[in-house]
Amino acid sequence: MSTDSLAEPIGHAVPRRLGSLRRRLTLGLPVLTGVIVAIFEWSQGGFDAPRESLASMAWLVLLLSAGQLLLVEALLLRPLRRLAAGCEAMESAPVPLTPEEATPAPGLAAELDRIGHAMRRARGSLWQQDQHARELRRELTQQRLLLEQAQTALEANQRELASLARTDALTGIANPNAFDEALRREFKRAQRQRGLLALAVLDLDEFKRFNQQHGTAVGDAALQCVATLLNERFKRDTDVVARLGGEEFVALLPGFGMAEAQGVLELLREDLRALRLPDGEGHLTLSIGLAALSPAHPYLSAQALMQAADEALYIAKHAGRDRLSLAA
Repeated sequence: MSTDSLAEPIGHAVPRRLGSLRRRLTLGLPVLTGVIVAIFEWSQGGFDAPRESLASMAWLVLLLSAGQLLLVEALLLRPLRRLAAGCEAMESAPVPLTPEEATPAPGLAAELDRIGHAMRRARGSLWQQDQHARELRRELTQQRLLLEQAQTALEANQRELASLARTDALTGIANPNAFDEALRREFKRAQRQRGLLALAVLDLDEFKRFNQQHGTAVGDAALQCVATLLNERFKRDTDVVARLGGEEFVALLPGFGMAEAQGVLELLREDLRALRLPDGEGHLTLSIGLAALSPAHPYLSAQALMQAADEALYIAKHAGRDRLSLAA
């Protein structure tokens, strides 16, 4: 292919090549068709009448060649001419050659500026929303941590309140509520198992006068010493010691009968008498009322057992104090 043909526009080169192709097909198709028909006739047995055969073959070649040319024209050459016309139209269309010609119209430029400005504002708004969302996530994380800490503190306070609800604030041993629950539980168990349950009510003698002589601070310290002594003396897992109020204490001893509980309580009285008080002066004594549940001495209820111990304490007080009295 020459340099001139490369430089020639496509719209001008295609029609010229289509004309050359049409001429070649017009000349080549009849020759090719004649050869094919001759070979076909020869394969059928040769030529019986040469002149007539040649004439018929000529007409046949002519007809076949004309049909083929029409098909080529319709299926190949005509679409190629339309394509060439399109290329020529594209080549003839005006094309901007300078930057000034490529510059959009003033109205279009303003519209493009507005669109660009709107897109920049949208990007800025999205960035601000993303920053705000991140800040919200940080705040939510911090609030969740604070909530977890508050929940932990609340649970600790609830446990402390539950402990305070069952514990005497001054001495640290069980309070009346905890003792009442333990008394009902152990009484039902002793009844069900036909076991033993001893209950002792203990009261410090002349404690009001002791407070007047030594002061309430020394009196409170003395009550704490008594509670410590009770915990040391009754330290089985099933034993329950509690402060009922003021200078009155109680001891619940599951599995102990009257004789076993009496021996332990007498030792407690001796320990208290030998107890060194906080100010180093004076001494304390105990009056004790003891009642015991057993198959031989049943009680109708836990309240009845408690009342029997209270009545025994009352007898000990009026018999001169500093003694142990047994329920009838």
